[in-house]
Amino acid sequence: MDAKPDTPVPMILWVVGGVALLWNIMGCGIFFNEMFNQEAAIESWTEAQKEWVRSTPFWVYVIFGLSVATGLVASVGLLLRKDWSLPLFIASFIFVLIQMGYTMLIAGGLKLMGASGAVMPVVVVSLALAWVLSTRKFKSANWWSVR
Repeated sequence: MDAKPDTPVPMILWVVGGVALLWNIMGCGIFFNEMFNQEAAIESWTEAQKEWVRSTPFWVYVIFGLSVATGLVASVGLLLRKDWSLPLFIASFIFVLIQMGYTMLIAGGLKLMGASGAVMPVVVVSLALAWVLSTRKFKSANWWSVR
């Protein structure tokens, strides 16, 4: 059933879009903290953990920056109900997979940080996927055309 032009946008779109926006704003803050305040952030870590962080290749930070930037712009696009929000969420999800796959699996982060260190990467990947699936659902429900 097509939505009528005078039908309001379902609240779930606003909730998902708002949470995605806040999450990605926090992600941008974490990115800038890692880029410009890394030593203070890892001060209480073990020497092995500090060395692991310091040995992270620059390209991983580029991918991290791209993941949060595309996620942030996609969140705004979702709230504006723009078609380009879906491909940006997909790009953000791919960037997240690359970053987390490298840092946790290839670079040994999971082994070094332990099971508790896997919690945040699992949350990040899960939410990035949730933004993609939700946006795809909202778009297919034709919520872009309602007021």
